[in-house]
Amino acid sequence: MHTIVIVNRLFEWSQNFVTRELTELNELGVPMTIAARDMAERTDLSPNEQKLRSKYQPLPEVPFTPAALWQHLRVAVGRPGRYFSAWRALFSLRHKPSKFFRGVICLCRATTLVRVAEQKKATLIHAHFLTAAGETALYLSKFTGVPFGATAYAMDIFVDDTGLQGKLRHASYVNGTTKYNERFMAQLVPENPSKIITLYYGIHTTPTLPEALPHERFTFIAVGRLVEKKGFKYLLEACAALRQWGHDFHCEIIGKGPLEEALKAQIAELKLENHVTLTGFVAPNDMKAKYLMGDVLVAPCVVAANGDVDGLPNVCLEAMDCGLPVISTTISGIPEGVEAGKNGWLIEPNDSQQLAEAMRQAMTTADLPAMRRASHQMIAEKFDVKKNVLKIKALWEQFK
Repeated sequence: MHTIVIVNRLFEWSQNFVTRELTELNELGVPMTIAARDMAERTDLSPNEQKLRSKYQPLPEVPFTPAALWQHLRVAVGRPGRYFSAWRALFSLRHKPSKFFRGVICLCRATTLVRVAEQKKATLIHAHFLTAAGETALYLSKFTGVPFGATAYAMDIFVDDTGLQGKLRHASYVNGTTKYNERFMAQLVPENPSKIITLYYGIHTTPTLPEALPHERFTFIAVGRLVEKKGFKYLLEACAALRQWGHDFHCEIIGKGPLEEALKAQIAELKLENHVTLTGFVAPNDMKAKYLMGDVLVAPCVVAANGDVDGLPNVCLEAMDCGLPVISTTISGIPEGVEAGKNGWLIEPNDSQQLAEAMRQAMTTADLPAMRRASHQMIAEKFDVKKNVLKIKALWEQFK
């Protein structure tokens, strides 16, 4: 058994859930090669995460160098039937015109992995995200006859969805990571909906509920890229309402992104400088101290104008493991991790007044200690990465 794993970028900062999963599979002794177009340089990786470097197989960003073209020619001449089946698959995806050339590049990249797959005697190809990684996996499967599967998240389902239905039909399985995603994709392949499954990703759990670090004011933590789908503008409006109601609190927003200047301007306009801090980027493996300085995580997720939406944000799981109840919205897979009245509050998206009321309840409820325990218990029972990767390992072993 050997799996060729295809990712866009190894150790991607915003995809620590992929790094975590691959690390645990590697610790279980699962044979794999990780093909990626790039590898992020990070100083916060654990020793076990560092081990993935030895599994790294570079993929060419532009697969038209002499060496890449030679491998392409070798595939075309050496296995013409499979070669043309890959091109048929490309055209069957019926790409949006703006994405067709990306498909051609993915096909050409896949030719550079054929020899690797042969040498490793690959039994499975698995892609994280159904965009370029998933399409490269599809063509590599056509070139080699090795089945492929994928893990889909959100952006690759609801935004960059070109050729999605065709990719699902060609795949042996697709893990939607939430029941919400599973239901959506299953309706796209009515002839075989059972190939769409849900295996939750997970985090490294703490065995006992950690003690919060001392802090003066009630603190809300919000984490994520500063983009529309995170709903941070509604959070600032809610903070303004809390201040008007006379509550003393601190809200720390952690992350970087294109809306940073707009959020700074909104903070100034609402006169929230004494209540809201924009911290900037914090490395994923350094976030635990931030969570322990908070009382409640706020994730006011919305559906962006372009359709982009979160699945079940990884930050919710990390915060819950640290004992934080979560205030979030009812969209997508969030209710699969946040249960209203048990370990948090769920509100409608795009509603700053509902959000402010939920934040007010969080500050005044006597149930916060019980909700802290429920958050931690939810992670231990449902989102422990060491337990969840056993299901992924069992899935991959079906393709020996």
